[in-house]
Amino acid sequence: MATALDEDTQEAVRKFFTLINLGDIAQTEAQLALFDEALMDAEDDDTEGQELLWVIREVIDWQSGFFVDGKDCESFIGCLNQLCERMDLEIDWGTDDTGDDAFLDSTSVAELMELAHNQLRVAGYTLWNWDTGGDAYAGWITRSEDDEDMLDIAETLRLDIRPGEQPY
Repeated sequence: MATALDEDTQEAVRKFFTLINLGDIAQTEAQLALFDEALMDAEDDDTEGQELLWVIREVIDWQSGFFVDGKDCESFIGCLNQLCERMDLEIDWGTDDTGDDAFLDSTSVAELMELAHNQLRVAGYTLWNWDTGGDAYAGWITRSEDDEDMLDIAETLRLDIRPGEQPY
C-alpha cells in the first residue's frame, strides 16, 4: 500500500487533473477518485516523480491522455483525434487516409506528435509528452495559457515532461 501524498503533492495532482481535463469538473472528479483508488494499490515507490506518471497513465489513458507504442502511428492518430474531439478540433495529418499503410510507413509517432503540437498551438492548446523510459510515447493536452502552471506542477511532482514539439 502506498504512502499518503503530502498536501503540496495532493494539490499539484488535483491541479494536474483539472488542467488535462480542460475544465471538465465531472471528468476531473471521476479521475481523481480513480487515481486515489490506484494509489491505494500502488507501491510506495510509485508515488514519487516519474513513477507517479504510471499511476496517472492508467487513469487518463485515451480519455485525457495518450500512451502508445513508439511504432504505432495509427493508434497515436486515433487517440489524438479522440482527445481533440473534446475541443471540437481536427488535426490535419497530411493525408486523406490516416489508415493507409504507405502513409503510416512513411512517418513516425515523433513526427506526428510534432505536427499535432504545432496545429494545437495555433488553436491555443499545448500537447505535452513525458519520458516513458522506453519505446512508447505518452502525454496529454492542456490550454496553452496553462503552460506555466503545467511546468510548475511538473516541478512540484518531479515529472520529466516537455511540449510535443520535443518528443522523447
